[in-house]
Amino acid sequence: MTIQGQAPWRVALGTWLLFYLSQHILLLVGLNAPDPLSRLYKRSFYRATWILTALDAGFFTAMPFKPAWLRHILSLVFSAYYLVFADSAEEKVRKTRSTISIEQMRTSWEKVHQNPILGFVSSLLRPRLSIHDIIHVDRPSYSSDLPHIEVYRYYSNTSATFADHDTILLQFPGGGFVSMPPPCHEDALAAWAKHTGFPVFSVNYKKAPEYPYPWPIDECFDLYISIIQSNGRVLGLSGEKSIQIIFIGDSAGGNITTAVTLKILAHNQQNPLDSPLPVPIGLILIYPALDFEMSCWMSPSQLSLIRAESNTALFRSSSLDSLWQTKDHLSHASPLSVVPDLEKKQSLWRRALGLKPTLKQRMADRAHPIRDQIQTKEAWATARLAMTSRMSFFNDRIITPDLMRAMAILYLGPHASPDFENDYLLSPVHAPEDLLAQFPKTYMMCGEKDPLVDDTVIFAGRIRQAKRKYRQDNPLDQDYPTHDGVRVKFLEGMSHAFLQMMPFLPEAHQATKTIGDWVIELANTSHHVKSDYHVAEIITSEKDMIHRRKQQLVKGLY
Repeated sequence: MTIQGQAPWRVALGTWLLFYLSQHILLLVGLNAPDPLSRLYKRSFYRATWILTALDAGFFTAMPFKPAWLRHILSLVFSAYYLVFADSAEEKVRKTRSTISIEQMRTSWEKVHQNPILGFVSSLLRPRLSIHDIIHVDRPSYSSDLPHIEVYRYYSNTSATFADHDTILLQFPGGGFVSMPPPCHEDALAAWAKHTGFPVFSVNYKKAPEYPYPWPIDECFDLYISIIQSNGRVLGLSGEKSIQIIFIGDSAGGNITTAVTLKILAHNQQNPLDSPLPVPIGLILIYPALDFEMSCWMSPSQLSLIRAESNTALFRSSSLDSLWQTKDHLSHASPLSVVPDLEKKQSLWRRALGLKPTLKQRMADRAHPIRDQIQTKEAWATARLAMTSRMSFFNDRIITPDLMRAMAILYLGPHASPDFENDYLLSPVHAPEDLLAQFPKTYMMCGEKDPLVDDTVIFAGRIRQAKRKYRQDNPLDQDYPTHDGVRVKFLEGMSHAFLQMMPFLPEAHQATKTIGDWVIELANTSHHVKSDYHVAEIITSEKDMIHRRKQQLVKGLY
Protein backbone atom coordinates (compact mmCIF):
# COMPACT_ATOMS: atom_id res chain seq x y z
CA MET A 1 0.00 0.00 0.00
CA THR A 2 1.12 3.57 -0.67
CA ILE A 3 1.18 6.43 1.84
CA GLN A 4 -2.32 7.45 0.73
CA GLY A 5 -3.59 3.97 1.40
CA GLN A 6 -4.25 3.18 -2.26
CA ALA A 7 -2.89 0.38 -4.42
CA PRO A 8 -0.38 1.45 -7.09
CA TRP A 9 -2.66 0.32 -9.91
CA ARG A 10 -5.41 2.61 -8.61
CA VAL A 11 -3.02 5.57 -8.56
CA ALA A 12 -1.86 4.78 -12.10
CA LEU A 13 -5.43 4.36 -13.37
CA GLY A 14 -6.57 7.57 -11.70
CA THR A 15 -3.63 9.49 -13.13
CA TRP A 16 -4.37 8.17 -16.61
CA LEU A 17 -8.04 9.12 -16.32
CA LEU A 18 -7.18 12.64 -15.17
CA PHE A 19 -4.77 13.02 -18.08
CA TYR A 20 -7.41 11.78 -20.53
CA LEU A 21 -10.01 14.19 -19.12
CA SER A 22 -7.61 17.12 -19.33
CA GLN A 23 -6.92 16.32 -22.99
CA HIS A 24 -10.58 15.88 -23.95
CA ILE A 25 -12.45 18.25 -21.65
CA LEU A 26 -13.65 20.43 -24.55
CA LEU A 27 -14.95 17.37 -26.38
CA LEU A 28 -16.84 16.18 -23.30
CA VAL A 29 -18.59 19.53 -22.78
CA GLY A 30 -19.34 20.04 -26.48
CA LEU A 31 -17.00 22.97 -27.12
CA ASN A 32 -14.56 21.20 -29.41
CA ALA A 33 -13.94 22.32 -32.99
CA PRO A 34 -16.31 20.67 -35.49
CA ASP A 35 -14.94 17.75 -37.50
CA PRO A 36 -15.36 18.78 -41.16
CA LEU A 37 -15.40 15.16 -42.36
CA SER A 38 -17.72 13.43 -39.89
CA ARG A 39 -20.81 14.52 -41.87
CA LEU A 40 -19.16 14.17 -45.26
CA TYR A 41 -19.19 10.36 -45.25
CA LYS A 42 -21.64 7.68 -44.29
CA ARG A 43 -21.12 6.51 -40.73
CA SER A 44 -19.98 3.06 -41.84
CA PHE A 45 -17.45 4.50 -44.29
CA TYR A 46 -16.14 6.99 -41.73
CA ARG A 47 -15.68 4.09 -39.30
CA ALA A 48 -13.82 2.13 -41.97
CA THR A 49 -11.46 5.06 -42.60
CA TRP A 50 -10.83 5.26 -38.86
CA ILE A 51 -9.70 1.61 -38.91
CA LEU A 52 -7.55 2.15 -42.01
CA THR A 53 -5.91 5.22 -40.47
CA ALA A 54 -5.06 3.28 -37.33
CA LEU A 55 -3.56 0.46 -39.40
CA ASP A 56 -1.53 2.92 -41.47
CA ALA A 57 -0.19 4.62 -38.36
CA GLY A 58 0.69 1.29 -36.78
CA PHE A 59 2.50 -0.01 -39.84
CA PHE A 60 4.37 3.29 -40.30
CA THR A 61 5.51 3.15 -36.67
CA ALA A 62 6.77 -0.42 -37.01
CA MET A 63 8.70 0.16 -40.25
CA PRO A 64 12.13 0.77 -38.59
CA PHE A 65 12.15 -2.67 -36.92
CA LYS A 66 14.38 -4.96 -38.97
CA PRO A 67 13.47 -8.55 -38.01
CA ALA A 68 10.49 -9.23 -40.23
CA TRP A 69 8.65 -11.38 -37.67
CA LEU A 70 8.97 -8.67 -35.02
CA ARG A 71 7.85 -5.97 -37.46
CA HIS A 72 4.74 -7.97 -38.38
CA ILE A 73 3.75 -8.38 -34.73
CA LEU A 74 4.50 -4.81 -33.70
CA SER A 75 2.55 -3.47 -36.68
CA LEU A 76 -0.61 -4.98 -35.23
CA VAL A 77 0.28 -3.96 -31.66
CA PHE A 78 0.80 -0.34 -32.67
CA SER A 79 -2.36 -0.43 -34.79
CA ALA A 80 -4.37 -1.51 -31.74
CA TYR A 81 -2.90 1.43 -29.83
CA TYR A 82 -3.86 3.86 -32.58
CA LEU A 83 -7.40 2.49 -32.70
CA VAL A 84 -7.83 3.91 -29.20
CA PHE A 85 -5.91 7.13 -29.78
CA ALA A 86 -7.41 8.16 -33.12
CA ASP A 87 -6.10 11.73 -33.02
CA SER A 88 -2.55 10.47 -32.65
CA ALA A 89 -3.12 8.12 -35.59
CA GLU A 90 -4.30 10.95 -37.82
CA GLU A 91 -1.36 13.13 -36.84
CA LYS A 92 1.08 10.28 -37.50
CA VAL A 93 -0.41 9.57 -40.92
CA ARG A 94 -0.60 13.27 -41.84
CA LYS A 95 3.07 13.87 -41.06
CA THR A 96 4.15 10.71 -42.89
CA ARG A 97 2.14 11.51 -46.01
CA SER A 98 3.54 15.04 -46.22
CA THR A 99 6.90 13.61 -47.37
CA ILE A 100 5.89 10.06 -48.19
CA SER A 101 8.35 7.68 -49.84
CA ILE A 102 7.67 4.80 -52.19
CA GLU A 103 8.46 2.31 -49.40
CA GLN A 104 5.92 3.98 -47.11
CA MET A 105 3.28 3.97 -49.84
CA ARG A 106 3.77 0.26 -50.42
CA THR A 107 3.77 -0.43 -46.69
CA SER A 108 0.49 1.43 -46.31
CA TRP A 109 -1.33 -0.12 -49.27
CA GLU A 110 0.06 -3.66 -49.19
CA LYS A 111 -0.64 -4.46 -45.54
CA VAL A 112 -2.60 -7.64 -46.22
CA HIS A 113 -0.04 -8.82 -48.76
CA GLN A 114 3.03 -8.08 -46.61
CA ASN A 115 1.77 -9.06 -43.16
CA PRO A 116 1.19 -12.84 -42.88
CA ILE A 117 -1.10 -12.47 -39.87
CA LEU A 118 -3.47 -10.10 -41.65
CA GLY A 119 -3.18 -12.19 -44.80
CA PHE A 120 -4.22 -15.37 -42.97
CA VAL A 121 -7.19 -13.70 -41.30
CA SER A 122 -8.28 -12.16 -44.60
CA SER A 123 -8.05 -15.50 -46.41
CA LEU A 124 -10.53 -17.02 -43.96
CA LEU A 125 -13.16 -14.52 -45.09
CA ARG A 126 -12.87 -15.30 -48.82
CA PRO A 127 -14.69 -18.02 -50.75
CA ARG A 128 -12.75 -21.18 -51.59
CA LEU A 129 -11.29 -21.44 -55.08
CA SER A 130 -10.35 -24.49 -57.13
CA ILE A 131 -7.70 -22.57 -59.09
CA HIS A 132 -5.59 -19.90 -57.43
CA ASP A 133 -2.17 -19.73 -59.02
CA ILE A 134 0.28 -17.64 -61.05
CA ILE A 135 1.19 -18.07 -64.71
CA HIS A 136 3.66 -16.24 -66.94
CA VAL A 137 2.66 -15.13 -70.42
CA ASP A 138 5.21 -14.44 -73.15
CA ARG A 139 5.07 -11.17 -75.04
CA PRO A 140 4.01 -11.03 -78.71
CA SER A 141 6.72 -11.52 -81.32
CA TYR A 142 7.28 -7.79 -81.84
CA SER A 143 8.35 -7.41 -78.19
CA SER A 144 9.59 -10.91 -77.40
CA ASP A 145 12.81 -9.54 -75.90
CA LEU A 146 10.90 -7.90 -73.02
CA PRO A 147 10.16 -9.69 -69.72
CA HIS A 148 7.18 -12.03 -69.56
CA ILE A 149 3.94 -10.91 -67.96
CA GLU A 150 2.79 -12.27 -64.61
CA VAL A 151 -0.91 -13.12 -64.36
CA TYR A 152 -2.87 -14.41 -61.35
CA ARG A 153 -5.72 -16.85 -62.00
CA TYR A 154 -8.88 -17.27 -59.89
CA TYR A 155 -11.59 -19.86 -60.53
CA SER A 156 -14.26 -21.28 -58.22
CA ASN A 157 -15.84 -24.15 -60.16
CA THR A 158 -14.23 -27.53 -60.75
CA SER A 159 -10.83 -27.39 -62.42
CA ALA A 160 -12.00 -29.66 -65.23
CA THR A 161 -14.37 -26.98 -66.56
CA PHE A 162 -11.83 -24.16 -66.52
CA ALA A 163 -10.50 -24.62 -70.07
CA ASP A 164 -13.98 -24.75 -71.63
CA HIS A 165 -14.85 -21.13 -70.86
CA ASP A 166 -14.97 -18.55 -73.64
CA THR A 167 -15.75 -15.53 -71.43
CA ILE A 168 -13.18 -14.22 -68.99
CA LEU A 169 -12.75 -11.27 -66.65
CA LEU A 170 -9.40 -9.51 -67.07
CA GLN A 171 -8.54 -7.14 -64.23
CA PHE A 172 -5.93 -4.40 -64.20
CA PRO A 173 -5.54 -3.70 -60.47
CA GLY A 174 -5.20 -0.24 -59.02
CA GLY A 175 -2.60 1.01 -56.59
CA GLY A 176 -1.55 4.46 -57.70
CA PHE A 177 0.62 2.95 -60.49
CA VAL A 178 3.26 2.20 -57.83
CA SER A 179 1.84 -0.49 -55.58
CA MET A 180 -0.74 -3.21 -54.83
CA PRO A 181 -0.25 -6.40 -56.88
CA PRO A 182 -3.23 -8.74 -57.36
CA PRO A 183 -3.02 -10.34 -53.86
CA CYS A 184 -4.05 -6.94 -52.42
CA HIS A 185 -7.33 -7.21 -54.38
CA GLU A 186 -8.17 -10.84 -53.67
CA ASP A 187 -11.22 -10.08 -51.52
CA ALA A 188 -12.98 -8.69 -54.58
CA LEU A 189 -11.36 -11.03 -57.11
CA ALA A 190 -12.40 -14.16 -55.22
CA ALA A 191 -15.91 -12.78 -54.76
CA TRP A 192 -16.25 -12.14 -58.52
CA ALA A 193 -14.92 -15.59 -59.38
CA LYS A 194 -17.48 -17.16 -57.04
CA HIS A 195 -20.39 -14.92 -58.05
CA THR A 196 -19.97 -15.07 -61.82
CA GLY A 197 -18.48 -18.53 -62.31
CA PHE A 198 -16.11 -17.12 -64.93
CA PRO A 199 -12.31 -17.39 -64.83
CA VAL A 200 -10.84 -14.20 -63.39
CA PHE A 201 -7.35 -13.05 -64.37
CA SER A 202 -5.46 -10.23 -62.69
CA VAL A 203 -2.35 -8.69 -64.24
CA ASN A 204 0.67 -7.99 -62.08
CA TYR A 205 2.02 -5.31 -64.39
CA LYS A 206 5.34 -3.66 -63.56
CA LYS A 207 5.04 -0.67 -61.25
CA ALA A 208 6.54 2.80 -61.17
CA PRO A 209 8.99 4.28 -60.37
CA GLU A 210 11.02 1.30 -61.64
CA TYR A 211 8.78 1.09 -64.73
CA PRO A 212 7.23 4.53 -65.40
CA TYR A 213 4.65 5.57 -67.98
CA PRO A 214 3.88 4.18 -70.53
CA TRP A 215 5.31 0.78 -69.53
CA PRO A 216 2.22 -0.54 -67.66
CA ILE A 217 -0.07 0.36 -70.58
CA ASP A 218 2.21 -1.25 -73.16
CA GLU A 219 2.61 -4.35 -70.99
CA CYS A 220 -1.14 -4.80 -70.57
CA PHE A 221 -1.71 -4.15 -74.27
CA ASP A 222 0.87 -6.81 -75.14
CA LEU A 223 -0.93 -9.25 -72.84
CA TYR A 224 -4.19 -8.57 -74.65
CA ILE A 225 -2.50 -9.22 -78.02
CA SER A 226 -1.10 -12.53 -76.74
CA ILE A 227 -4.52 -13.59 -75.46
CA ILE A 228 -6.24 -12.72 -78.75
CA GLN A 229 -3.56 -14.35 -80.92
CA SER A 230 -3.75 -17.60 -78.94
CA ASN A 231 -7.51 -17.40 -78.40
CA GLY A 232 -6.89 -17.73 -74.67
CA ARG A 233 -4.50 -20.69 -74.75
CA VAL A 234 -1.76 -18.64 -73.04
CA LEU A 235 -4.10 -18.42 -70.04
CA GLY A 236 -4.82 -22.14 -69.92
CA LEU A 237 -8.06 -22.10 -71.93
CA SER A 238 -8.75 -24.59 -74.71
CA GLY A 239 -8.62 -21.99 -77.49
CA GLU A 240 -11.38 -23.79 -79.41
CA LYS A 241 -13.92 -21.00 -78.95
CA SER A 242 -13.75 -17.32 -79.80
CA ILE A 243 -12.78 -15.64 -76.56
CA GLN A 244 -14.75 -12.76 -75.08
CA ILE A 245 -13.01 -10.48 -72.60
CA ILE A 246 -14.46 -8.12 -70.03
CA PHE A 247 -12.04 -5.49 -68.74
CA ILE A 248 -12.23 -4.28 -65.17
CA GLY A 249 -10.01 -1.78 -63.37
CA ASP A 250 -10.13 0.31 -60.23
CA SER A 251 -8.43 3.66 -59.55
CA ALA A 252 -5.10 3.62 -61.42
CA GLY A 253 -6.20 0.30 -62.90
CA GLY A 254 -9.20 2.11 -64.36
CA ASN A 255 -6.79 4.46 -66.10
CA ILE A 256 -4.85 1.53 -67.56
CA THR A 257 -8.05 -0.29 -68.54
CA THR A 258 -9.30 2.73 -70.45
CA ALA A 259 -5.90 3.44 -72.02
CA VAL A 260 -5.57 -0.15 -73.28
CA THR A 261 -9.06 0.06 -74.80
CA LEU A 262 -8.15 3.33 -76.52
CA LYS A 263 -4.95 1.76 -77.81
CA ILE A 264 -6.93 -1.14 -79.28
CA LEU A 265 -9.34 1.25 -81.01
CA ALA A 266 -6.49 3.46 -82.26
CA HIS A 267 -4.70 0.39 -83.65
CA ASN A 268 -7.79 -0.60 -85.63
CA GLN A 269 -8.21 2.95 -86.88
CA GLN A 270 -4.58 3.36 -87.93
CA ASN A 271 -4.39 -0.06 -89.65
CA PRO A 272 -7.67 -0.34 -91.61
CA LEU A 273 -6.30 -2.95 -94.02
CA ASP A 274 -5.15 -5.33 -91.29
CA SER A 275 -7.37 -7.66 -89.35
CA PRO A 276 -9.01 -5.51 -86.66
CA LEU A 277 -8.36 -6.40 -83.06
CA PRO A 278 -11.50 -7.57 -81.29
CA VAL A 279 -12.66 -5.02 -78.76
CA PRO A 280 -13.53 -6.14 -75.20
CA ILE A 281 -17.24 -6.82 -74.85
CA GLY A 282 -17.42 -4.45 -71.91
CA LEU A 283 -15.53 -2.24 -69.48
CA ILE A 284 -16.13 -1.87 -65.76
CA LEU A 285 -14.37 1.12 -64.23
CA ILE A 286 -14.35 1.57 -60.45
CA TYR A 287 -13.43 5.03 -59.14
CA PRO A 288 -11.06 5.46 -62.12
CA ALA A 289 -8.31 8.10 -62.28
CA LEU A 290 -8.74 9.43 -65.80
CA ASP A 291 -7.21 12.90 -65.71
CA PHE A 292 -3.66 13.85 -64.69
CA GLU A 293 -4.41 17.55 -64.96
CA MET A 294 -4.75 18.47 -61.28
CA SER A 295 -6.40 21.82 -61.81
CA CYS A 296 -8.46 23.71 -59.27
CA TRP A 297 -11.19 25.08 -61.51
CA MET A 298 -13.56 23.34 -63.89
CA SER A 299 -13.48 24.57 -67.47
CA PRO A 300 -16.65 25.95 -69.10
CA SER A 301 -16.87 22.87 -71.33
CA GLN A 302 -16.71 20.56 -68.31
CA LEU A 303 -19.40 22.54 -66.53
CA SER A 304 -21.61 22.42 -69.61
CA LEU A 305 -21.07 18.68 -69.92
CA ILE A 306 -22.05 18.00 -66.31
CA ARG A 307 -25.11 20.23 -66.66
CA ALA A 308 -26.19 18.32 -69.75
CA GLU A 309 -25.65 14.97 -68.09
CA SER A 310 -27.48 16.06 -64.95
CA ASN A 311 -30.70 16.20 -66.99
CA THR A 312 -30.44 12.58 -68.16
CA ALA A 313 -32.07 9.65 -66.43
CA LEU A 314 -28.61 8.16 -66.03
CA PHE A 315 -27.55 10.78 -63.51
CA ARG A 316 -30.80 11.73 -61.79
CA SER A 317 -30.10 10.72 -58.21
CA SER A 318 -29.59 12.08 -54.73
CA SER A 319 -25.86 11.65 -55.32
CA LEU A 320 -25.97 14.19 -58.14
CA ASP A 321 -27.80 16.60 -55.84
CA SER A 322 -24.83 16.20 -53.52
CA LEU A 323 -22.48 16.92 -56.43
CA TRP A 324 -24.42 20.09 -57.17
CA GLN A 325 -23.95 21.22 -53.59
CA THR A 326 -20.18 20.78 -53.76
CA LYS A 327 -20.04 22.96 -56.88
CA ASP A 328 -22.29 25.71 -55.45
CA HIS A 329 -19.66 27.21 -53.17
CA LEU A 330 -21.63 30.21 -51.92
CA SER A 331 -24.68 28.29 -50.72
CA HIS A 332 -22.97 27.40 -47.43
CA ALA A 333 -21.88 29.39 -44.43
CA SER A 334 -18.31 28.60 -45.49
CA PRO A 335 -17.32 28.70 -49.18
CA LEU A 336 -15.08 25.70 -48.46
CA SER A 337 -17.89 23.50 -47.14
CA VAL A 338 -18.96 20.48 -49.19
CA VAL A 339 -21.81 19.34 -46.90
CA PRO A 340 -25.09 21.06 -46.01
CA ASP A 341 -24.95 23.49 -43.11
CA LEU A 342 -26.20 22.31 -39.74
CA GLU A 343 -29.55 23.69 -38.71
CA LYS A 344 -29.55 25.87 -35.63
CA LYS A 345 -30.60 23.88 -32.61
CA GLN A 346 -33.04 25.09 -29.99
CA SER A 347 -31.29 26.91 -27.17
CA LEU A 348 -30.28 25.02 -24.05
CA TRP A 349 -32.65 27.14 -21.96
CA ARG A 350 -35.67 26.35 -24.14
CA ARG A 351 -34.82 22.66 -24.10
CA ALA A 352 -34.31 22.69 -20.32
CA LEU A 353 -37.67 24.43 -19.78
CA GLY A 354 -39.41 22.10 -22.23
CA LEU A 355 -40.49 24.91 -24.56
CA LYS A 356 -41.45 23.75 -28.05
CA PRO A 357 -40.82 25.76 -31.23
CA THR A 358 -43.69 27.86 -32.51
CA LEU A 359 -45.82 26.88 -35.51
CA LYS A 360 -44.12 29.58 -37.58
CA GLN A 361 -40.69 28.18 -36.74
CA ARG A 362 -41.75 24.63 -37.60
CA MET A 363 -43.16 25.70 -40.97
CA ALA A 364 -39.98 27.63 -41.75
CA ASP A 365 -37.86 24.60 -40.88
CA ARG A 366 -39.90 22.41 -43.23
CA ALA A 367 -39.61 24.87 -46.11
CA HIS A 368 -35.88 25.37 -45.58
CA PRO A 369 -34.63 22.15 -47.33
CA ILE A 370 -36.99 22.67 -50.30
CA ARG A 371 -35.92 26.29 -50.72
CA ASP A 372 -32.25 25.34 -50.49
CA GLN A 373 -32.66 22.63 -53.11
CA ILE A 374 -34.35 25.04 -55.54
CA GLN A 375 -31.71 27.69 -54.95
CA THR A 376 -28.93 25.13 -55.42
CA LYS A 377 -30.32 24.00 -58.79
CA GLU A 378 -30.84 27.59 -59.94
CA ALA A 379 -27.30 28.51 -58.93
CA TRP A 380 -25.94 25.39 -60.62
CA ALA A 381 -27.75 26.23 -63.86
CA THR A 382 -26.05 29.63 -64.09
CA ALA A 383 -22.74 29.00 -62.29
CA ARG A 384 -19.59 30.03 -64.12
CA LEU A 385 -17.11 29.24 -61.36
CA ALA A 386 -16.81 25.80 -59.80
CA MET A 387 -13.97 23.83 -58.30
CA THR A 388 -12.98 20.35 -59.38
CA SER A 389 -13.72 17.45 -57.07
CA ARG A 390 -9.98 17.08 -56.45
CA MET A 391 -10.01 20.52 -54.85
CA SER A 392 -13.47 20.32 -53.27
CA PHE A 393 -12.56 17.11 -51.42
CA PHE A 394 -9.07 18.35 -50.61
CA ASN A 395 -9.28 16.90 -47.07
CA ASP A 396 -10.31 13.40 -48.11
CA ARG A 397 -9.24 10.71 -45.63
CA ILE A 398 -8.19 8.20 -48.29
CA ILE A 399 -6.58 9.98 -51.23
CA THR A 400 -4.98 13.27 -50.26
CA PRO A 401 -3.28 15.87 -52.50
CA ASP A 402 0.10 14.74 -51.13
CA LEU A 403 -0.56 11.20 -52.31
CA MET A 404 -1.82 12.33 -55.71
CA ARG A 405 1.25 14.48 -56.27
CA ALA A 406 3.59 11.67 -55.22
CA MET A 407 1.88 9.09 -57.45
CA ALA A 408 1.91 11.41 -60.47
CA ILE A 409 5.59 12.25 -60.07
CA LEU A 410 6.60 8.61 -59.62
CA TYR A 411 4.48 7.41 -62.55
CA LEU A 412 5.62 10.06 -65.02
CA GLY A 413 9.30 9.78 -64.12
CA PRO A 414 11.92 12.48 -63.61
CA HIS A 415 12.46 13.36 -67.27
CA ALA A 416 8.88 13.43 -68.52
CA SER A 417 7.32 16.43 -70.23
CA PRO A 418 3.73 15.21 -70.57
CA ASP A 419 1.02 16.83 -72.63
CA PHE A 420 -1.94 16.47 -70.30
CA GLU A 421 -4.41 17.98 -72.76
CA ASN A 422 -3.60 15.74 -75.74
CA ASP A 423 -1.98 12.55 -74.43
CA TYR A 424 -5.17 10.54 -74.05
CA LEU A 425 -3.34 7.39 -72.94
CA LEU A 426 -2.19 9.33 -69.90
CA SER A 427 -5.45 11.24 -69.41
CA PRO A 428 -8.21 9.20 -71.13
CA VAL A 429 -10.78 11.86 -70.28
CA HIS A 430 -9.30 13.86 -73.19
CA ALA A 431 -9.64 11.04 -75.75
CA PRO A 432 -10.84 12.07 -79.24
CA GLU A 433 -14.52 11.69 -80.04
CA ASP A 434 -13.99 9.26 -82.91
CA LEU A 435 -12.41 6.75 -80.51
CA LEU A 436 -14.95 7.31 -77.74
CA ALA A 437 -17.75 6.68 -80.24
CA GLN A 438 -16.40 3.13 -80.73
CA PHE A 439 -16.21 2.31 -77.03
CA PRO A 440 -17.83 -0.92 -75.87
CA LYS A 441 -20.39 -0.93 -73.09
CA THR A 442 -18.90 0.95 -70.16
CA TYR A 443 -20.17 0.59 -66.60
CA MET A 444 -18.74 2.87 -63.94
CA MET A 445 -18.95 2.99 -60.15
CA CYS A 446 -17.63 5.71 -57.86
CA GLY A 447 -18.20 7.16 -54.42
CA GLU A 448 -20.01 10.48 -54.51
CA LYS A 449 -17.40 12.02 -52.16
CA ASP A 450 -14.41 10.71 -54.11
CA PRO A 451 -11.85 13.34 -55.18
CA LEU A 452 -11.89 11.60 -58.58
CA VAL A 453 -15.68 11.65 -59.03
CA ASP A 454 -15.46 14.37 -61.69
CA ASP A 455 -13.45 11.97 -63.87
CA THR A 456 -16.32 9.47 -63.78
CA VAL A 457 -19.03 12.02 -64.57
CA ILE A 458 -17.10 13.77 -67.35
CA PHE A 459 -15.84 10.59 -69.03
CA ALA A 460 -19.29 9.00 -69.01
CA GLY A 461 -20.71 12.20 -70.47
CA ARG A 462 -18.06 12.36 -73.19
CA ILE A 463 -18.80 8.78 -74.29
CA ARG A 464 -22.51 9.53 -74.45
CA GLN A 465 -21.92 12.71 -76.45
CA ALA A 466 -19.53 10.99 -78.86
CA LYS A 467 -21.97 8.18 -79.56
CA ARG A 468 -24.86 10.59 -79.95
CA LYS A 469 -22.84 12.63 -82.45
CA TYR A 470 -21.86 9.50 -84.42
CA ARG A 471 -25.50 8.45 -84.73
CA GLN A 472 -26.40 11.92 -85.97
CA ASP A 473 -23.55 11.97 -88.52
CA ASN A 474 -24.06 8.37 -89.70
CA PRO A 475 -27.82 7.71 -89.72
CA LEU A 476 -27.45 4.91 -92.30
CA ASP A 477 -25.12 2.80 -90.15
CA GLN A 478 -27.55 0.04 -89.25
CA ASP A 479 -24.99 -1.89 -87.21
CA TYR A 480 -24.21 0.92 -84.80
CA PRO A 481 -26.01 0.38 -81.47
CA THR A 482 -28.94 2.66 -80.73
CA HIS A 483 -28.07 2.89 -77.04
CA ASP A 484 -25.02 4.61 -75.55
CA GLY A 485 -24.03 1.61 -73.42
CA VAL A 486 -22.98 3.76 -70.46
CA ARG A 487 -24.09 3.12 -66.91
CA VAL A 488 -22.94 5.01 -63.82
CA LYS A 489 -23.58 4.19 -60.18
CA PHE A 490 -22.63 6.54 -57.34
CA LEU A 491 -22.29 5.24 -53.79
CA GLU A 492 -23.77 7.70 -51.33
CA GLY A 493 -21.48 9.01 -48.61
CA MET A 494 -18.48 7.04 -49.89
CA SER A 495 -15.06 8.06 -51.12
CA HIS A 496 -12.17 6.17 -52.70
CA ALA A 497 -10.96 2.56 -52.37
CA PHE A 498 -14.07 1.06 -50.79
CA LEU A 499 -13.26 -2.34 -52.35
CA GLN A 500 -10.21 -2.46 -50.07
CA MET A 501 -12.50 -2.24 -47.02
CA MET A 502 -14.58 -5.38 -47.52
CA PRO A 503 -13.70 -6.95 -44.12
CA PHE A 504 -15.22 -4.00 -42.24
CA LEU A 505 -17.47 -2.13 -44.71
CA PRO A 506 -20.82 -3.83 -45.47
CA GLU A 507 -21.49 -1.56 -48.46
CA ALA A 508 -18.33 -2.87 -50.14
CA HIS A 509 -19.86 -6.35 -50.31
CA GLN A 510 -22.97 -4.97 -52.00
CA ALA A 511 -20.80 -3.01 -54.45
CA THR A 512 -18.85 -6.18 -55.26
CA LYS A 513 -22.09 -8.07 -55.88
CA THR A 514 -23.35 -5.29 -58.17
CA ILE A 515 -20.13 -5.46 -60.18
CA GLY A 516 -20.51 -9.24 -60.43
CA ASP A 517 -24.05 -8.75 -61.76
CA TRP A 518 -22.67 -6.33 -64.34
CA VAL A 519 -20.17 -8.96 -65.49
CA ILE A 520 -22.92 -11.55 -65.93
CA GLU A 521 -25.11 -9.04 -67.77
CA LEU A 522 -22.31 -8.09 -70.17
CA ALA A 523 -21.52 -11.74 -70.88
CA ASN A 524 -25.16 -12.70 -71.46
CA THR A 525 -25.81 -9.69 -73.69
CA SER A 526 -22.72 -10.40 -75.76
CA HIS A 527 -23.70 -14.04 -76.32
CA HIS A 528 -27.18 -12.92 -77.41
CA VAL A 529 -25.79 -10.32 -79.82
CA LYS A 530 -23.29 -12.80 -81.25
CA SER A 531 -26.08 -15.30 -81.90
CA ASP A 532 -28.25 -12.67 -83.61
CA TYR A 533 -25.30 -11.48 -85.67
CA HIS A 534 -24.61 -15.03 -86.89
CA VAL A 535 -28.22 -15.39 -88.06
CA ALA A 536 -28.06 -11.97 -89.75
CA GLU A 537 -25.02 -13.07 -91.74
CA ILE A 538 -26.95 -16.04 -93.10
CA ILE A 539 -30.07 -14.15 -94.22
CA THR A 540 -28.44 -10.85 -95.17
CA SER A 541 -29.31 -9.23 -98.49
CA GLU A 542 -26.82 -8.25 -101.17
CA LYS A 543 -27.15 -4.58 -100.21
CA ASP A 544 -26.43 -5.38 -96.58
CA MET A 545 -23.48 -7.53 -97.63
CA ILE A 546 -21.87 -4.58 -99.41
CA HIS A 547 -22.49 -2.31 -96.44
CA ARG A 548 -20.98 -4.84 -94.02
CA ARG A 549 -17.96 -5.27 -96.23
CA LYS A 550 -17.38 -1.53 -96.30
CA GLN A 551 -17.56 -1.42 -92.54
CA GLN A 552 -15.12 -4.36 -92.31
CA LEU A 553 -17.57 -6.23 -90.14
CA VAL A 554 -17.63 -9.27 -92.43
CA LYS A 555 -14.35 -10.71 -93.67
CA GLY A 556 -13.83 -13.21 -96.42
CA LEU A 557 -17.44 -12.94 -97.60
CA TYR A 558 -16.34 -12.88 -101.27
